[in-house]
This record gives sequence, structure tokens and C-alpha cells, in this order.
Amino acid sequence: MNEALFSQVNRLKVEVGTLEYGVAGKPDAPALLLLHGIRNTKLLFAPILPALAERYRVIAVDVRGHGNSVSHGSFSFEQIVTDLIQLMDAEQLEQVTIVAASFSAVPAQMLAIREPRRVASLVLLDGGYYSLGEVPGFNREKVVERLATTRFTSVEEAERQFAERYGTRAMPEGWMRDELLKREEGSYGYRLPREAFSAYFQEYSVHSQPELFQQLTCPVLLLLADDSLLSKEEQHFHRQAVSHYQRIVKQAKVKMIPEAQHLLMVTHPQETVNEVHDFVSK
Repeated sequence: MNEALFSQVNRLKVEVGTLEYGVAGKPDAPALLLLHGIRNTKLLFAPILPALAERYRVIAVDVRGHGNSVSHGSFSFEQIVTDLIQLMDAEQLEQVTIVAASFSAVPAQMLAIREPRRVASLVLLDGGYYSLGEVPGFNREKVVERLATTRFTSVEEAERQFAERYGTRAMPEGWMRDELLKREEGSYGYRLPREAFSAYFQEYSVHSQPELFQQLTCPVLLLLADDSLLSKEEQHFHRQAVSHYQRIVKQAKVKMIPEAQHLLMVTHPQETVNEVHDFVSK
């Protein structure tokens, strides 16, 4: 399946680990760097990758600890940023637009601050504009416990549950194989280890928004899921967070895709592609 989506899949030795990433599209076109959500892999972008590859040079990464990217050290947003700089050096990427989903929207912004000349713009897919610890009802310990102990009878069962939750048949068969690990008793759990869930959620919970946001200089598109699908309390929180983000990041454009869920590249792939292209081409 990687072969169908990517013209090549590369592995890169990085600090205390290995990074795997897929490359697709036109070598001389503007570059897009795709960063998936927590516990997913580069294949989360399967519904939008072919359309993006028609116009861009696309590089989709398995973030540290996910998929086939291996970590021998700690899990942190700083380490993700360091990994991505090494990848950009290896691929000789002078300028990229980063398209980052959910939790990876925080290290994406950190990378834009660290490398302002190399990050042309940011597309944040429903993430990165708030601290997770402030979200109503979020309990890090409970979420980590639930994800670390989630089990499926098979890869197919995991994919069926995902398709039901997101009401989609857009994902290719077998796409979750790199996301899951077969356990000794025969069931499948998420490949991302408990300590990575804990560390990444902790960082997303406490990252200092104003300090981070104030340093951003590149154009930003904050592309949101439909908040009418949330509870009234969550909706209020997210609207306040968006307003706070816009006050600090004055160059940010905010768009919402009607009826889209959190993983909007999965539930509304065409609309997501259209918004990315409109933003990048201006």
C-alpha cells in the first residue's frame, strides 16, 4: 500500500532513532510536509495524498514512536522538531509548507519558529491552538490508560471500528497495519508505547500558548472541524480558544469545514485538499 501511495519510502537515521517517511508527487514542485495525529501514521493522509501529489512534492512522516519510526530515547515535541530538521536537511528542502493534524500542530509551530526561513506557511488541521489540559473533561491519566490498553481482535476489526466512527470508506484496506502491534496473546494494540502517549499528551497539555504563538511569523491556516458536533461546553471552549489564537497570531486565517469531524482529511478529503491548495497557492 505504501508503494501505491508513495513513489519511495525512505528511512533516515536520526538522533536516538530512525525516521520513516514516504515521498510522492513532483520533485520540483513546492514541498508539503505532512504530520499525522497521535497514534496514527503517515497513512492517515491516504484520502488526500493522491490529489496533493498532483500539485506538490509531498513528504509524509511517521512521527517519532509511530508506525515504522523508532525511538531509542525520550518522546518530546523538541525531539520531533529535531527529527524534522534532519529530514529537511536530508531531502534538501529549502522551503516547506507544513500540514499538521491534531497534536502534531504544536511541534509544527515550534519548527516554524526554529526555522522561519524554511517554513513558508502552516496548515493546522484542527489542532495546536489550545492547551489540551484546558479542554473540558480531558483527563490525561484516563486517556493514556484507555489508549495503552485498547485491544482489537485483528487489523480488520480496528479498521472497521475506525470506519464506523468516522462514517467513511475512504481509507485503503490494511492502512492501520503499521499503527498496530500484535501482542503475545494474539490481540492487537497501538504500536505507540504508553510512555509516548503519556509524554506527548503531557506536552500538549502544558505547552505555553502565548509564548509559542507570539513568535510565529509565517502565514497560518487554521482549518477546523465542525464545532456544532461538540457539546455546548466544548464548543464554547474551542470558540474562545480560536478567538484567543487569532488575537495573537494576527496573520492566521481560520476556516471551518461544515460537518467535518476532528480528522477532517478523512471525513472531508476533497474540501481539505481545496482549502490547502487555495491557501498555499496565494
